[in-house]
Amino acid sequence: MEHQAIYRKWRPTVFEDIVGQTHITKTLKNQILNNKIGHAYLFCGTRGTGKTTCAKVFSRAVNCLNPHDGSPCNDCEICRGILDGSIMDVKEIDAASNNKVEDAREIIDDIRYVASTARYTVYIIDEVHMLSNSAFNALLKTLEEPPEHVIFILATTEAHKVPQTILSRCQRFDFKRIKPSDIILRMKEIAHGDGLSITDEAYATLAKLADGSMRDGLSILERIVSSCGNTITADDITATLGIADIDSIFNVVDAIIENNVDKILSIINSVLSDGKDLKIFIDSVINHFRDLLVAKVSDHPDLLLDYSAEEMVKIKAQSEKLTFEKISNAASLLSEAQADAKWVKSPRVIYEMALIKLARPEFDSSPQALMDRLSMMEQNFKCGNIDNSLTERVNAIEERLKNGVTLQPEPTPEKKNEVKKPVSIKLYNPIPENELTADNPIVQTAKNWTNISRAMGNSAGYLKAALLNRQITIDADGIIMLFNRDEKGSKDIAKVYLTKLQQCFKKASGTDYRIKLAYRDELDDDLIDFWSLKSADTTESKQHENANDDVSVSPKMQEEDPLDTLMLNFPEIVEDSDESEFVGYNSLDDNFEQSSLVDDDHEEFLDANELSHEDD
Repeated sequence: MEHQAIYRKWRPTVFEDIVGQTHITKTLKNQILNNKIGHAYLFCGTRGTGKTTCAKVFSRAVNCLNPHDGSPCNDCEICRGILDGSIMDVKEIDAASNNKVEDAREIIDDIRYVASTARYTVYIIDEVHMLSNSAFNALLKTLEEPPEHVIFILATTEAHKVPQTILSRCQRFDFKRIKPSDIILRMKEIAHGDGLSITDEAYATLAKLADGSMRDGLSILERIVSSCGNTITADDITATLGIADIDSIFNVVDAIIENNVDKILSIINSVLSDGKDLKIFIDSVINHFRDLLVAKVSDHPDLLLDYSAEEMVKIKAQSEKLTFEKISNAASLLSEAQADAKWVKSPRVIYEMALIKLARPEFDSSPQALMDRLSMMEQNFKCGNIDNSLTERVNAIEERLKNGVTLQPEPTPEKKNEVKKPVSIKLYNPIPENELTADNPIVQTAKNWTNISRAMGNSAGYLKAALLNRQITIDADGIIMLFNRDEKGSKDIAKVYLTKLQQCFKKASGTDYRIKLAYRDELDDDLIDFWSLKSADTTESKQHENANDDVSVSPKMQEEDPLDTLMLNFPEIVEDSDESEFVGYNSLDDNFEQSSLVDDDHEEFLDANELSHEDD
């Protein structure tokens, strides 16, 4: 006879054999007994919890000629025909490979025909969440009002991926993860039927490895049987699967408690020497710390943890030696090590460093490690196992925690040569009167503001709204951009991008002066007309001439020559020139060239003599 996998050989054929899902099987049996069978069901749950098995049992039960308490008899011709596949009225469809809209339309076409032999045509669609949106939409109307002879059973491990429109048309049943005790009970029945000899520790190990899935547990059992024969112990399971035994996990936690780094390194070396996966070992250690946490905070850990009596004593003993902070830090540190180990070629180093930090928290300067050390010292205080020197260490750690340790960001170092200037409420720092001349670099920069602001706007277009036709004034720090009260929007833009304004200004002007923002009415008394300022040289020379001249010149006489006045007020504009012909003028933006005065097409004007001859 061809070999058949254990989980297939021992698949339940009646509702009573389905493990750990009594709340579902009882409901389905009552529906069959009371003839209140639904037209669409949705079975949800993790892998290996019995969804497909329950669907197959239900498909036979609704068609069985002699049901027993709602379960199929498996002896009538209908049950035997469904079991051996000779009756095609029960159809199992894999939605992962038949997920197109065409497959859904094929189902819609088939349901028009009544069942050939059985009472109902049952469609079992496994992994229904794999159907495409178009396929779901095609099935909507059929699921809502199928023919009386059709029953749909949808099974999925990811119910959240099934559209709400589908969920609302089905009776939903959620399959629970199977308890270890139920898994052990079912495995004992199978072991007795197959003549297997399995120790109690091996049963506990298999149930833990099954992780709530009956099928996973039976698959592991079959692998162990193939490797070790009909007699199985816990050591056989760990050796075959390459996982660490429970003693290694207890030993590494004891080494952490004892601060024994050498023991930790020796255990890691043994795990690798035995050919076991270090990642799986760390997974087991993390789960062990979780169990220690439960034993630490729960009043009844025996009801929450699946350990033998001897192992439960060890768990409680270890949890009493560890603080809550220590357990929490261990789980966090090992989880981070697992994440980091994915990206390195030698994950052993990452795992060893994490375990060493747990054993020797003084090597770890993180706040969690400091809290770990502090909590351990407090626990030693309560137990009376502490000397006087530790008191100072506790005080030092508390002081470091008060100061923030590494939680507070380090302050930005200030520049040594930078002198902070006093700034008033109006952000105005006056220029000394003796420096307020046309020669002041700030004044010269302010006079070139038009070109500077244009360059700033070109480098950052979103600043043009704040720079366009902007009036300015100056102070000892630099340029102050003035805004009217109705220009709040422009001022807000400038305020948001003040750093960018400063960068653009520095690049355009070549200076390190600051850019400030203010409303005009805030600086009415401090506005400076920098265009009317005179240079220091001109002022001194004028004072010297007035002191040596015998004849005083009145202001009225000075104003008689406009060029002299322009020269005094705007020396940077008016320049001495010789009698040579003016050739051209170049500026930053425009290029003006003097056109030739001698032109063939120019209009000639007559002088006085020529006019007199013309009159004659």
